Amino acid sequence: MNHYPHHIGDFDSETLHLTFVERALYRELRDLYFKTERALLADVQKLARRVRATTDELRTALDGLLEEFFVLQDDGWHNSYCDAQIAAYHQKQEQQVAAGRASAAARSKSKDPADKGSKGGGGGRTRVMPPLDEDKPDGSTGVERPLNDRLTNQNQNQNQNQTNTPQPPAGGVGDGMAIASELQSYFPEHRRTRLAEVADMVTDLVAAGTVSAHDLLAAAAKQSATLGKDGGKACPAVIRWLRESRWLDAKADTVNGGGVPSDWASTRSGVEAMGERLGLGCWDEEQDRLFSDYEARVMRILGQGQVAAT
Repeated sequence: MNHYPHHIGDFDSETLHLTFVERALYRELRDLYFKTERALLADVQKLARRVRATTDELRTALDGLLEEFFVLQDDGWHNSYCDAQIAAYHQKQEQQVAAGRASAAARSKSKDPADKGSKGGGGGRTRVMPPLDEDKPDGSTGVERPLNDRLTNQNQNQNQNQTNTPQPPAGGVGDGMAIASELQSYFPEHRRTRLAEVADMVTDLVAAGTVSAHDLLAAAAKQSATLGKDGGKACPAVIRWLRESRWLDAKADTVNGGGVPSDWASTRSGVEAMGERLGLGCWDEEQDRLFSDYEARVMRILGQGQVAAT
């Protein structure tokens, strides 16, 4: 693809929380996606070379962007927006090719002598007009009846197509979309991305019995104040919150009156509670781009024996 739709407002809303470097790198990743018309390389080291992410800062930014905006599948890193635009582009190409073939076939048929009508003195084609329908009181002609019949048939076909449009079954994806929409309402606006993927993941989690819809919404409601802290700077995207089972953090927050739980290392909120106890404060994305970096600092301090872990 030589070009693709770029809605400035949508892109700004999606990348409001990114740094200048992250935003520029995200554009670079999308350009590569559309240029190759396929998912990004699964090998992050090779992908980093393709987008010139040669410094530690750019590699860290690349890891964060892949985690937030892309999904790793068998054939590489997928982005739902890019996949949809590429599919629409290919469909349009196929329609144009089909239209071109139909037009060529029509021109070829028009040149066939057998299809030409009788010629008058000037060599032109004789056009026979239908007779007037003299029996009609309004004096309308026979030309109008086929036109009206054709429009009526078209309307009937359109109404039939609309009636036969399949609707999402009760308890299916429709419910997942409703739950996902309510779930996202507890997150800062700039983290409410990829609603369709969130709906699919919610549907899968509930269907598998991993977590109920009620528990998901209750956990998000309980964490809403923390998620929106400092304008949601350290808040994950909803899809990431689900992947990392962050709804369990709400349960950990109740242990020991909100202090450091005995199983603190098993949840993110527990790690943050220990980090606060060690004087590191909560995870700050500007200081530790990835939560794993923050967690490593907590473990390093505990390994030095500066503060007891229990």
